[in-house]
Amino acid sequence: MIKKIALVIGVVFLFPCCLFAAQTDAQRAESFLLQSKKLPATERVDRAKATIENSTDDVVVAEAVYDLSRFWNNPEDKLAVIEQVLSNVDKNSKSYQRAEMAKAHILARLDRKAESCAIFEKGVAEGWEKALHFYHNSLWETGDYPQIAVDTYKRLAEAPDTDHSGEYQRERDFVGMFDSLRAMRALNPAFQAIDTVYPQLKDSESRPLAKPFAEAVCLAADDRYSEALVALDTIQEASDSGKYKGPDESQNLPFLRAAALFFEGRDPYAARAQMRRYMDLTADNPFWAMSRISYFLCTMEHSDRDGKNILELTSMLLDCEYMTDPAVRSKLQDWQLASILGWHQKGLTFRGRWEESADLCLKIMDQYYPQTITGANTALGIGLYVSWHDKDPDGAERILRAILEEAPYDGVAVYVLVALAEIADAKNDKAKALTLLDEAFDRMGTLPYGRVPLVHKRQDALRLQTRILGR
Repeated sequence: MIKKIALVIGVVFLFPCCLFAAQTDAQRAESFLLQSKKLPATERVDRAKATIENSTDDVVVAEAVYDLSRFWNNPEDKLAVIEQVLSNVDKNSKSYQRAEMAKAHILARLDRKAESCAIFEKGVAEGWEKALHFYHNSLWETGDYPQIAVDTYKRLAEAPDTDHSGEYQRERDFVGMFDSLRAMRALNPAFQAIDTVYPQLKDSESRPLAKPFAEAVCLAADDRYSEALVALDTIQEASDSGKYKGPDESQNLPFLRAAALFFEGRDPYAARAQMRRYMDLTADNPFWAMSRISYFLCTMEHSDRDGKNILELTSMLLDCEYMTDPAVRSKLQDWQLASILGWHQKGLTFRGRWEESADLCLKIMDQYYPQTITGANTALGIGLYVSWHDKDPDGAERILRAILEEAPYDGVAVYVLVALAEIADAKNDKAKALTLLDEAFDRMGTLPYGRVPLVHKRQDALRLQTRILGR
């Protein structure tokens, strides 16, 4: 293992950072963000402000404006800069739309949620790029987890069956509701979705089975699995009755059954059988099916109990046509193939199978690092393994530092910084540890909410900071 780790450390530093001349809007935006992600938060903010003041590139200014809203913890000053942008740019430009959403983001953090919601809703209705993504991210940041589920249901229930353009029309399976509901329950075990969320949902004329599906989701989110499965049986009976006149929901039933069974963890054979049925029903579009399965796996990361069931699904995926049939593999993207391996690796860690996890990390990095977030996550796993298992803090630090340079994904960088702070603390370099923690806090924001792993990491970082400061 140590020889393999040494090889990885060498590979990390030899891997070229390939930057291509940006020509398209997407490439220019990506290039701007990549360079910004490598900077400390304060320098990232300065770069965003300078870009807003000096650049004439609409797509780059758009990214800079939203970056400013995320990483500068002076809300009044941020609002002043953003209002200036709104007064100076074309109302049909991407930078105007992004500035409006950046304003909504800040208003939500200032607890002006009605104003924030109105702006985001306008953006979603008018088809602004990433409007729904930014809206739900804002709800995650302010701890409004149930509202995400309510909003998700609303869009699923109200989307007409003939409209195939909206994001939530494509995500018709209701599994997306699980994410915020399971997160809420992981952070507050007393939360009951069936009592809190379900009463807010309205019947749907275009999708008569929407509310019954949502009831099954709420019951399963509350650990009431038997009731959830009975609710799905009732939906199946209604669908098969010959009297049902709504849209085809046949794909959603096995997926939701599989979700409830995987969460329950009592009958993995039945859970895999239902997932297999879903995959068969979506065989014409494995890309979409894998995207939805990845979403579900992400939901399972919210708690140790759910996390221990990840292997029951990923073991099946590793042996299925997604990974074994070249014709099917060709229809999937690298990030999807990497995610199957990445989730399997996380499943191993939830079960405490560290050696197997480390071996798989090396395999993933060999193919998917640094070009995917899964690769960056597994590099983080290797860094942690080298630190506590191989007792090699210097080697671990080299790997972790390389992640910040070669794969500085925002979803990984915070965890890397906290890991580096722990290593510095172990070396008795308290000043360095505190500096790294300050940078981590700058990146994760001041609010105590977010996705469950981030909430826990913030708590870990605060405990470490408190201990170092002797409070």
